[in-house]
Amino acid sequence: MTSLAFLAPVQVKTSDVRHDINSVREALVFLNQWPKARRGPVYSCAVRSCNAAIAGQMTTEQARQAFVSFARIAGVLAKSDFSSFTDVQKAAQKSPRRP
Repeated sequence: MTSLAFLAPVQVKTSDVRHDINSVREALVFLNQWPKARRGPVYSCAVRSCNAAIAGQMTTEQARQAFVSFARIAGVLAKSDFSSFTDVQKAAQKSPRRP
């Protein structure tokens, strides 16, 4: 069974409160709480990506990237995550893959 934990948390900011999203499941909880009136194609892509990662059809990193894209477009991605993005990519390339 693969881990659904992110290599680095995704920081989102809502109502001046920062939240660390540490896993695919936490990302889904955040997405499920997102206002229905603000859901769109990028939201749907992030939800599908998280569900695909849970089903083993997509990597955790791919789901993380979809969530980061959603958060950036929705305007809730904390500034600190923009700079850590390349660090996460480097770490993902160095970490051994598990079957």
